[in-house]
Amino acid sequence: MPEIGEVARIVHFMRKHLVGKTLAIVKAQHDEIVFGKVGTSAAEFETSLTGKKVLDARQQGKYFW
Repeated sequence: MPEIGEVARIVHFMRKHLVGKTLAIVKAQHDEIVFGKVGTSAAEFETSLTGKKVLDARQQGKYFW
């Protein structure tokens, strides 16, 4: 699990380079632990995010979204 400082750096990077931009290409590697618990797949995740605009980047403790 990442440290809080590492998550803060990722959020800062995302705010600087991604917020306000549209995701043209999304790549995700299938991982049963990540996607299996919510009943989706990496391909469905890629399809649902492609073409979406990044509105913000935030964190709560060691989690970011």
